[in-house]
Amino acid sequence: MIGSRFAALALLLTACGGEVAVATPTPHCRPAPSLVQPSAAAAPVSATADQAQVDPGSTVTFTETAAGPATVQVDCSQPLQVVVTDGTGLSVYSGDSPPAPATACGEVTLASGAAETYQVTWPVDSSLPGGTYTATLVLGDAPELTLTLAVGTLPGEC
Repeated sequence: MIGSRFAALALLLTACGGEVAVATPTPHCRPAPSLVQPSAAAAPVSATADQAQVDPGSTVTFTETAAGPATVQVDCSQPLQVVVTDGTGLSVYSGDSPPAPATACGEVTLASGAAETYQVTWPVDSSLPGGTYTATLVLGDAPELTLTLAVGTLPGEC
């Protein structure tokens, strides 16, 4: 009896040119986290990344600056090194900057207001899954600095 009523209603709607609307669920999305330019500092050094979120296959440039008054021992052949790890602590990349000029390596003594800047680039592998990655920057005997970046689409983005 109920089945025949639905059949009659469907026939009536069809005969009158009506359409039966089918509701489709809207995916539940969380807002994406707010991404700001990554930075870190521990005297006498500070570091930044040129972007907070990068697509696989792109590059990220890290800049570390040593500021005076300070003395820092810096390797001449590989002044700034970077090690990138994924959320589980697995290393996904390591690299270093080009050799430094003689004035920016060895024992670098910086007067108040003076600074030396070093850069290293991370070519993000195109096969890396989306997620949060940590870059650890090492400049000679200066404190290590860590920066957190997003690669690809983060969980929660739509």
